[in-house]
Amino acid sequence: MPAPILAALSFVVIASQESAAPRDPTPDELEAGWTAFLEAPAETQRAVVKEIAARVETTDDADLKRLLALRDRAARELALKPARPRPFHDPATYGVRVRREAVDPASADAAEKRELFKPWENAPPLAARVTFDLARDEAIDSGTPLSPAAQLENVLNGYAPGADLLVAWLEKRFDFDAKLNPRLVHFDHLYCDLNGRSYPEVTIYDAFASGSSMDMPDVDVIAYARVVLKDDSFVSPIPPDARRQKLYEQVGDGFLACFRYRVWIEAAANLFVRPEAPLRGTHEGLRSRMLELFALEEGDVDRVARRLETLGDRGGFLAEMDERLEKEPALARKSRRFCEERAAEQWAVARAAYGVLRERGLLAR
Repeated sequence: MPAPILAALSFVVIASQESAAPRDPTPDELEAGWTAFLEAPAETQRAVVKEIAARVETTDDADLKRLLALRDRAARELALKPARPRPFHDPATYGVRVRREAVDPASADAAEKRELFKPWENAPPLAARVTFDLARDEAIDSGTPLSPAAQLENVLNGYAPGADLLVAWLEKRFDFDAKLNPRLVHFDHLYCDLNGRSYPEVTIYDAFASGSSMDMPDVDVIAYARVVLKDDSFVSPIPPDARRQKLYEQVGDGFLACFRYRVWIEAAANLFVRPEAPLRGTHEGLRSRMLELFALEEGDVDRVARRLETLGDRGGFLAEMDERLEKEPALARKSRRFCEERAAEQWAVARAAYGVLRERGLLAR
């Protein structure tokens, strides 16, 4: 079962409910409820999540109403484009004599690469139909509706229906560095090995981000040289000399710049919606500073976006927030208040789900 919010969130502990309000379920009860939902007929599952969504939309909770209003603004402003198959670099374009072909996702080879490169670590922390493509500045609609189980997982974790659209819009609002786009596009191509096998569920970005040993075919590094570095001097086979080593280093440096930026911007969007959203372990330090920034700008998306652009890069952001906190200790208190408001929104969503599940006999009373 997914890990739903239960009795406390990472940053705040919600005050105990009034005695007249239904109690929150225990972890074991939620586990049983989740199992009962999955075992229910498909029409029951669809009816349950539809009823939860309707209950969220008609909430009387002031905090949740504000979040829904922001989501509705996102829906008005975010133009969606249909998802397209992710490409690999074409050998013919870069004068490389190799044939590339897709690996069957169900094959053992594909499973091995997924396990090695862990693409899920770069995926959104919620079930999402709509995502934002930082490389191409596009909001992408996969065209595949979320399953009832995925919808229930989201609401049990405090995500209101349409939260994926809100996160995508926030990424678009916070994204400011178009100079990185050619590099981001490069690393968003599919990962291929030296034998021309293309892995449909793994990108070059995933391979680099995993920290695992990986192949660097001539096709991909020549593509980087020509498109990003504007250097047409490399041809295949690239001799194993100092020039090739320098090119490899330039590719690595380009990835690092993309990685730091993408993790920063995605963290900003995800933490704005859910302050305890998971971050990659080595980037946990972003959390407190980002929440302090939201508090500093009073949760105003437009102000946050302007501040991020003014700070210019992740290093400047971290230094600025540390300096701010040292000068303004009250900022930590404002940050906690921001988290409390978000927690209230999440609990309103989760408790709407508890209520419907109970009424349907799927969750203990």
